Amino acid sequence: MGSGIVLLNIFSLLIIVILSIVFFTKQRLHKNEDNLYGKLLVYSVFANIFGILFGLLMETEYLNSIITLIFNKIYLIFLIIIVLTFAFYTFCISKRSDKYFIEAKVVYYVMIVTSIILLMTLPVQLVNINGVLSINGPAFYFTVLDFIIIYTCLIILLLLDYKHIYSKKYIPIILLLIGGIIIAAVQMIMPNANYIINPSIAITILIMYFTIENPDMKMMEELYKNKRIIESNADSTSNFLFKLSQDMKSSVNEINLISSKKSNEDLKKINVLGKNLKHIINDTLDMSTMVSKPVKIYNSKYNPKNLFDEVMSMTENKLKNNVKLEYNLCSNMPHYVYGDFIKVKQILSSILENSIKYTKEGFISFDVNTIIKYDTCRFIIDITDSGEGLSLDKVNEILSLDALPEESDLDKIVLDLIEVRSLVNQIGGSFMIKSEKNEGTMVNIVLDQKIYETNNKNKDINKELTLYENALNKGSNIMVVDDDAKELSDIKKYLENRGMQVSGSLYGMDIIQKLNENYKFDLIILDDETNTGSALSILQKLKENDKFNVPVIVMINDNKEIIKNQYLKDGFTDIIKKSDLKKELDRIVNEKF
Repeated sequence: MGSGIVLLNIFSLLIIVILSIVFFTKQRLHKNEDNLYGKLLVYSVFANIFGILFGLLMETEYLNSIITLIFNKIYLIFLIIIVLTFAFYTFCISKRSDKYFIEAKVVYYVMIVTSIILLMTLPVQLVNINGVLSINGPAFYFTVLDFIIIYTCLIILLLLDYKHIYSKKYIPIILLLIGGIIIAAVQMIMPNANYIINPSIAITILIMYFTIENPDMKMMEELYKNKRIIESNADSTSNFLFKLSQDMKSSVNEINLISSKKSNEDLKKINVLGKNLKHIINDTLDMSTMVSKPVKIYNSKYNPKNLFDEVMSMTENKLKNNVKLEYNLCSNMPHYVYGDFIKVKQILSSILENSIKYTKEGFISFDVNTIIKYDTCRFIIDITDSGEGLSLDKVNEILSLDALPEESDLDKIVLDLIEVRSLVNQIGGSFMIKSEKNEGTMVNIVLDQKIYETNNKNKDINKELTLYENALNKGSNIMVVDDDAKELSDIKKYLENRGMQVSGSLYGMDIIQKLNENYKFDLIILDDETNTGSALSILQKLKENDKFNVPVIVMINDNKEIIKNQYLKDGFTDIIKKSDLKKELDRIVNEKF
């Protein structure tokens, strides 16, 4: 028997070693199934080595020596760990893995530790009956019991995921089950046939290699490059609009300041128009508000185009003959978003009802534009009519935060404009109205909604791309915030030339959104003072998340170097002096990476 164990384990070891060389030298994604397959290879190498040592000792006079029995126990331990890993692998490729992965992982490790303790504690013996050597004792019977339990779990997992059992990923698992049943049947006839276990496992692992779905790394590389270009364009657009909005705000603030001091009626109108323009800048152009304002997420998804079409169809049926309806939708609207479509429909229908009521002739227009930033879509909805219009006092009454409707009033099918404004604010949007007597009315709604991705294949590719990106850039992702556009550009270029992956923003709260979108940063560099807040305020916001553990460095001017210890006390991990920026960046890169 010993020579049989040795020869077959040598055969198995050769297969596993060749597979290990191929697997571990090939570029791959570190998915759960990849990691478990790698563990199977390592465990199998040890199982075969101890199987060979055990077989060699069986041919000597040390049949029941302590060392032989220890090698036998270690051999049994690795067999159990391998079969447990197969069971955990089966769970990971099932549809339940996303929901219960942590729990299954805990069970997996608990069973491994328990099996090791029991096998090392329980006695085992080798018996020779009529020249036939076989393993016996409590440790062996525990191993058999463990195998029965694990195989039962494998069968249950397959039955629970029976709809996907034809997937090629399940082929090696089914073969393992069939092989296990055959081995059990053979061992009932030939008690010394346990030497065929390792070869059957090696063949199963060999077949499994061809069922693990790893995408083409060249394709991942191209997708990653494309993603970086898209992100760079999104950041550039965001930074451009942010800078534009800040410049416009400064001018509008001056206009409002001057016009508010005068009593002339025309200047009052200029003041109102200035406030309206400031609203448009804040809530439409300024993409930074997409992170500073809460995005309402609900469990339901809806198709925004279908919703808008339905509202327009209802409106068209109610129009007077001498009123024209104009309807314009942008082309880059997402197919599905998360949101409270019932309230959105109620808001739009109420505004249009108001337009129909007060527009005797002329037009009513409904325009929808979008800004998409990462996985958030900003809907910018303008509803304009040529109706009777509203007085300045009425407009101020509608916009006044003191005008709060009763909660029960918001349950009506058609709301007045004060109620509409309140409901828009409740779902995280913004509301603005511009109107003059006999000049018509324009209502502007801005609403952020999470984009719902419908294509499962795209979801899988995105997951794989994230894994590829994490593996490629592990330890070298940097986020830089600086409201000086030239300085930000210089820092990005310098760090990229040092091999870093760098994201840059003029607006600090971009970090919050990127972290919420599962972006991984290894270092954050913040300018001490920006137009929209201090580095300390951003750091405090980041630390509101208990899981945040990324080092944050602050850039300061020389005149603040005397209080650098205070920055460290505040929670910054290091300080960079702007007067010697390149040297300081070199120091940071050398120390941190």
